[in-house]
Amino acid sequence: MEPLSGGTERVSLGSNVTLMAPGLRGNARLLSGTGGDVRAAEESSDVLDTALQRAEMKGLRTIEIRAAQVPTPPAADLRDSRGDDALLLEVPDLGEDAEQVVLSVDEAGAMTWHFATDVHSVDDVNKVPVRSHSPASTVRGVEKRRFLIHKRIPPVDESSEAGTHRALFGALGRKLLKVLVFPVSDALINKPARVIAERWESDNRTYGLRRFTPADYRLPTGTPAERDALALTGDEAAMLTNGRALLFVHGTFSTAHGAFHDIPPELMQELHQRYGGRVFAFNHYSLSHDPIENVRRFNAMLQDVLPSGSLDVDIIAHSRGGLVARTLADGADAFGLDTSRVRVHRAVFAGVPNQGTRLAQPDHMIDMIDRLTTGLNVVPAGGVADILEGLLIAVKIIGHGALKALAGLRSMDPNGDFLKALNAPGRRNDGFLAIAANYQPQDAGLKSLVSGTANALVDRIFEHDANDLVVPERGVYDTNGCDSFPIAEERRLRLPAAAGIMHTSMFNHPEVVSHLRNWLV
Repeated sequence: MEPLSGGTERVSLGSNVTLMAPGLRGNARLLSGTGGDVRAAEESSDVLDTALQRAEMKGLRTIEIRAAQVPTPPAADLRDSRGDDALLLEVPDLGEDAEQVVLSVDEAGAMTWHFATDVHSVDDVNKVPVRSHSPASTVRGVEKRRFLIHKRIPPVDESSEAGTHRALFGALGRKLLKVLVFPVSDALINKPARVIAERWESDNRTYGLRRFTPADYRLPTGTPAERDALALTGDEAAMLTNGRALLFVHGTFSTAHGAFHDIPPELMQELHQRYGGRVFAFNHYSLSHDPIENVRRFNAMLQDVLPSGSLDVDIIAHSRGGLVARTLADGADAFGLDTSRVRVHRAVFAGVPNQGTRLAQPDHMIDMIDRLTTGLNVVPAGGVADILEGLLIAVKIIGHGALKALAGLRSMDPNGDFLKALNAPGRRNDGFLAIAANYQPQDAGLKSLVSGTANALVDRIFEHDANDLVVPERGVYDTNGCDSFPIAEERRLRLPAAAGIMHTSMFNHPEVVSHLRNWLV
């Protein structure tokens, strides 16, 4: 353990790793030993390790800080990209073939991602402004990579259930800085975000129409063998034409089995019986392709398995998947798509950004990743592994220096062209239903992340607007320009703050289950 005095000195932790932590008094150490030993010290789960491995990211080193906050010397005003008080971590540069990012886990469990900054010298902190920079702005060709890390210490309630059942990290009362490394492939250098994301999605999130029965809706489709085993066959597709079918459409970073994993088996069994077994799901790219391209691919796959005939469908859609559902319903008028073979009757929008979300704007995409990562840590959803893997790929894309060209995320931008066209007047569908949540964090880590401090009440992104951590509550069902909105009160379920439901944990709530039973067939 190396002492931290609260001053401006560099503290060497060994292995050419240094730390400057003005305003923190205590100790810091570089965790050492085998991977298992470090993981035990971190109290991290195998879910995180597995996701890192699949994303080709490796934990290089972990720094543990146990400290109390003291007055910061006036000459040591370090600020991170959000303008918050920061500490400075310096690690050896690994050259052009590898990139490093830092996952910070604060004392209350809030998880934030950090990218190298252009602060060149601790001695020059006051001469070289710590400017608000793009997360992709990095400095290469130097001996050190430098990271500004959120410093404030939130209060910790170690007796709370949320604080003792972490999905990714269990350590409370200390700050962990996990330095992760991933290769920079020659094939990806200087490539736009879309190309990088599309390449990953083609291997790990490929398009597919799959069976979604009570026996297999939680089974993954990550490998070719898994996809083949669950792919919708021609005979199964033909059966879908025998009556109204039920289609599941997942959201960003996720998959069908990940997004809907928490639906109780009893409800899936009941829905399967109601729809006569005509239940299927659509896996699609959610990062590199927009909903228009998603629907084009849906049509092409439907043509392959069902050369003739048409479908009548109800849809359960989560998050961005609702925009795909609306494009399938209204794409002919809004985008000139041929959607004549699919008639959408009812569509349930669970946490769907029908007005968009500010977190999809370039300046806030890191905030979205931080919120979702922390949400998985605080309130684990059944599909944690899949969502986390998608988040890690987004982190890698940002680390590669690409961020703004992700069409899948951009489709949720409130000011983007896609939503302007989708929400244009002149179309009406009375079959839309809404599930929206107002989530107010009770966990100290999430409070600090969302509001800037554990005691503040104003969301730093959504301000006073109720939201589910990712999507504004009213944005799911309220007026947006399209004649189908607002969705009538009797056709919406609003989950209050007391329900404790966030964006990733909706489908096992009793009221959600009850409303799905009442709304569908």
